[in-house]
Amino acid sequence: DDRFALKEHLGAQGVSVEDMVETGLLIAGEDIPVPYDRFRDRVMFPITDARGRVIAFGGRALQKDVPAKYLNSPETPLFHKGDNLYNLATARQALHAAGNSAQNNVVPLVVVEGYVDVIAMVGAGFPASVAPLGTALTENQLALLWKMADEPILCFDGDKAGQKAAYRAADLALPPLKPGKSLRFALLPEGQDPDDLARSGGRAA
Repeated sequence: DDRFALKEHLGAQGVSVEDMVETGLLIAGEDIPVPYDRFRDRVMFPITDARGRVIAFGGRALQKDVPAKYLNSPETPLFHKGDNLYNLATARQALHAAGNSAQNNVVPLVVVEGYVDVIAMVGAGFPASVAPLGTALTENQLALLWKMADEPILCFDGDKAGQKAAYRAADLALPPLKPGKSLRFALLPEGQDPDDLARSGGRAA
C-alpha cells in the first residue's frame, strides 16, 4: 500500500516513467505533479492476450471500504478490454486439447462475471472458463467465444445484476445468430455466484 513502490521497483529495472504511464501502471496527468502507482494494496490478476502474453492487470482491493473493489488497467496500445477475455489463452488450449467439436462438446466453454469466478470454475474442473474484463459482454467478445465453441454457456451471478447481464447478452447475440451458433444460459440460485457454488459443492454443484 505505497504510492510509489512499483514505480521505484520498475525504475530500478530500467523501465522509463513514460512506458509505465503508457501501459497504465502509473496514473499521470496535467494536474498530477508526480505520477503514482495505479494499483496499491490489491491482489493482482495478470490479463493475457490470446497468445498468453501479459498485456494488462486487474486488481481486487484487500481492504473492505475502498471506493473501487476491482480496478482494471485502462485502455492502452496493448489492451482493449472489449476485444479480450480473462483466461482466453488457457481456455482455448483446454478446448483444443479436448478436441471439442460440434458433436463432441467434451469441455464446455463457460463465461462468468469475474476473475475470482474464473479461478473457482477452473479449480472445480471447468478449464475453459473466461470472463469479460469489467464491462458487459461486447460484440467482439461474443465473436471470440463463437470461434471457440458453437454454444458457449453464460453463467452470471444469481442476483438482479447477473440477470440483467444475461438479458443484455441475449439482446447482443440475437442479431448475429447463425445456424449452429447460439448461447446457453446457466441460471444460478438467488444470491449465489460460481465461486460460492464451487466452494459449497464442487464440480457437481
